[in-house]
Amino acid sequence: MESTPADTDLSETVVGDLMVAGVVSLNPDDTVGRARELMLGLGIHGLPVVDPVGVVVGFVTSSDLVEEWPFGEPISTIMSRRVHAVETSTTVAEAAARMLDERVHHLVVNRGGRPVGVISSFDLLAPLAGRDPVHPR
Repeated sequence: MESTPADTDLSETVVGDLMVAGVVSLNPDDTVGRARELMLGLGIHGLPVVDPVGVVVGFVTSSDLVEEWPFGEPISTIMSRRVHAVETSTTVAEAAARMLDERVHHLVVNRGGRPVGVISSFDLLAPLAGRDPVHPR
């Protein structure tokens, strides 16, 4: 029998349990075309942008790509430079509150200050709906 939201106790669940592990990212010189290819190919809606040493310097979402940007436009011109991040030990309630407060659908997940994953609002909703997290990759 599939669980229902009432059966789901998320009080002990942390972001590290639900996140999409492994970071697929862009670098600032990657293009809008590359971002579109990755998002469509992986079935995801957000990608962190990292500098050459792996520090997250931005985030780009499918909403950022709605506007008709030239395929060769550097992602650095459209990415959000304000990156919202949490640690793997952050509770799902804290992550959900952060998403609501910041009005975002994605958080970069760090372990010791280094990106190890991304969590989306859909990742948080799945267990509330009594479903297993569905990660496209």
